[in-house]
Amino acid sequence: MKRAVLAVSFLALCSLPALAADRLTDKDVKALVARIEQGRDRFDDALDDRVKQDIVRGPSGEVKVEHYLNDFQENIDRVEERLKPDYAASAEVATLLRQATIIDTAFRRQPGGIRGESEWNRLTIDLNTLAMAYGVSFPLNENAAVRRIGDRELSDAIEEVAETAGRLKKSLGNELKKDPTINKESREAIVAEADQLARDAKALRNRVKDGNPSSAEADQLLVGAARMQTILEKQQVPTSAGIWTNATEPLQSLASAYGGSWVVHR
Repeated sequence: MKRAVLAVSFLALCSLPALAADRLTDKDVKALVARIEQGRDRFDDALDDRVKQDIVRGPSGEVKVEHYLNDFQENIDRVEERLKPDYAASAEVATLLRQATIIDTAFRRQPGGIRGESEWNRLTIDLNTLAMAYGVSFPLNENAAVRRIGDRELSDAIEEVAETAGRLKKSLGNELKKDPTINKESREAIVAEADQLARDAKALRNRVKDGNPSSAEADQLLVGAARMQTILEKQQVPTSAGIWTNATEPLQSLASAYGGSWVVHR
């Protein structure tokens, strides 16, 4: 049975997609938005006055580039104002990225070498970084779903996983004792998996709380969760399996926060 647990661990590790990069914290996003504001100002200062008088078409009709740049500034201010620990400002960032995409489209129609081109090119790097933090790319596709898991929402999800793992440890210990086909060594190995999952969740929670890079810890937790899910599917432990369902939604949020996904096996 111990070999079976190890085999499950290996399969779960192989089937889970690796996390490519760490997520931006709320503090990182705020710093990024401030940098975008500075980039907008540099672009505005460098842009030829003639181009500022050009007309672009937006959702509300035709407006001058100059007015659009002013609206762009207001939307940056709105993101800075609304971004809070309990609100990721996804809707506001979506508006900002859509407007920036319209500006990008209009500006790319200008001849090469125009004043402000270098400043805009630099600004689009930060805009794409912001877009990636919200699960999309820049320029923004029309129907893209702009969504970010903020620090507090992520911490809450991790805490739910930790609590579920703690309950699961106790439940598995009780249920497996009633199964005569599971020896003590195998039972303890499975219970240890639940205990490690709780430890991994707490380690990740602390990294997120302190604002430290946390992709490796998230990866470890998700691998452990995939391992636990596979183990539960192979055991006759209905109570424990029911407890585990409480982890589904927070695991989905957690995976999404790091650019991954959590698939519930059927």
